[in-house]
Amino acid sequence: MVRGRREWTQAKYERYIKEGRGRGSGKHYKPWLTIQDVPSKGRSSRTPGWKTNRVHHFFSDHEKRLFYLFEWSDIVTDIREQFPLDNLDLAMSIATDIGIKYPVDTQSGTPHVLTSDFMLTVNRDGKQMQIARTVKPSTELEKKQVNEKFEIERQYYLAKGIDWGIITEKEIPRLLAENVEWVHSAYRLEANSEMDTAQLSELSTILKSKLQEEDTTINRVTTALDKEMNINSGTSLYVFKHLIARKEILVDLVAIKLSACPSTKVIEKIIF
Repeated sequence: MVRGRREWTQAKYERYIKEGRGRGSGKHYKPWLTIQDVPSKGRSSRTPGWKTNRVHHFFSDHEKRLFYLFEWSDIVTDIREQFPLDNLDLAMSIATDIGIKYPVDTQSGTPHVLTSDFMLTVNRDGKQMQIARTVKPSTELEKKQVNEKFEIERQYYLAKGIDWGIITEKEIPRLLAENVEWVHSAYRLEANSEMDTAQLSELSTILKSKLQEEDTTINRVTTALDKEMNINSGTSLYVFKHLIARKEILVDLVAIKLSACPSTKVIEKIIF
């Protein structure tokens, strides 16, 4: 979609192309738009990615929540946000064919480059394929201008043979997204002033045994282990988050709120 932004000019378009925006994959991908390019409405964010090992740029809470679901999914292998419909000739010809005025900058007259919120690489039946997804509040779908832009997007990807779809907040499991966000920063164990990564890994094995043996809240187990090992408060909870993120401890994240200090009984499986 076209987002509220500063003046768009041919020179800026050419600069974006030269910078390689909308190109690359994995850690080398550069989103067409970053949060520095768009006037903030207070919901913009930058989040490091597990799968890409780079920082992602989001312009809404819905985008960020959906990102966490894609991070958690076992079939999604790459996430490219703010992905451009950069074949302007194709996009503009589609608009002409369906009787829609293609969006241009009101000052310079330069055609805007539409973007999709996500271009995903997914593994289906052993094959890598691309799918495009756009997220929008359900109330926005009632607006004529929004639907016109979506029709350009739909036909653009149809012409390219890429699966495209719209996701609203109604299709986003909110609790799952919040749980993934809660553990997200602990995906990679990072050494601290007390313990290196090898020691943290050893602590994770001890924690697994404690969680398996004790019938109490998870927070009580982690707090007790911190005291037993004489380590900084919160270290064992950090390791617990890591084990959830790595799917070495399995919990129904759609039904259980991890940050609410649940019982160890919610743990379905521990993988040693």
